[in-house]
Amino acid sequence: MNKTPLGGRKMKKYLRYLGLALITLVVAACGKQTEDTQTIKVATSPGPYSILFMEEVAPRLEEQGYTVEEIQFSELRQAMIAVDEGEADINVDGNRLNTESYNDTLDASFEQIVRIPTVPAAIYPGQKDSLDDVEEGDTIAIGNGTVSMMRGLLLMQDLGWITLNPDVEAAKVTADDIEENHVGIEIVEMQGAAIPPAIQDVSYALVAGSIAYDAGMDLESRLVTEEPIEGLLLEAITTADKMDQDWVEDIKAIYQSEDFNQAVLDRNEEIGTEFWIIPEENQ
Repeated sequence: MNKTPLGGRKMKKYLRYLGLALITLVVAACGKQTEDTQTIKVATSPGPYSILFMEEVAPRLEEQGYTVEEIQFSELRQAMIAVDEGEADINVDGNRLNTESYNDTLDASFEQIVRIPTVPAAIYPGQKDSLDDVEEGDTIAIGNGTVSMMRGLLLMQDLGWITLNPDVEAAKVTADDIEENHVGIEIVEMQGAAIPPAIQDVSYALVAGSIAYDAGMDLESRLVTEEPIEGLLLEAITTADKMDQDWVEDIKAIYQSEDFNQAVLDRNEEIGTEFWIIPEENQ
């Protein structure tokens, strides 16, 4: 019978223990990797803001080791409900006025992570292609939501077409607050998404940036663009209970990074016009 030398037995025993130790280390490392890898669920709705997040923010998060999962919804309200109920972590398609409204109607606890690049609303030509040609009896289509109406009224006041009640806060104005209609223009309310197909039925149309983007409208045809008031800049939001998580600060840092801002400016250059407005604090 062949006998294994004592030194050989010791070596085999050593190698066996070494192998077990290596297996233990690999399993532990894999376990830690799984534990450290965090999935961020993004509730998206149609429009340029979710697209910008998935094309520019998500890859930067993935470079930091996160997994980004997109959950698509057909409208903003559904996306916000998903975040409120914990089905998703973040949404980037609403502004401060939207957030405050949903906090009230959904009894939610949405909080702002960071303000993000915003596409302003604008007046587009319908039957008329010059603001100077406005006259009594002309019509302007405006979305029938309270925020859309407010944006349209403020822009018309900036143009000198109407005068609004100065005692009413800008973010709360409605058509009832028109004190003077200097040009005799008539407001036609309709669903925002229905405005682009019907634009030739009115003299002018106020179209939100996201709707103009979805409809493929010619951005260079804009007759005038709004200067968004504070509450109209878009924001990334999550719920209050998640605000202390690391990914929240990482997303904020990306939106405020020089690299990301340059990517947004490059997109403006490709489009040939200032499509995106970058919040001042992010520059």
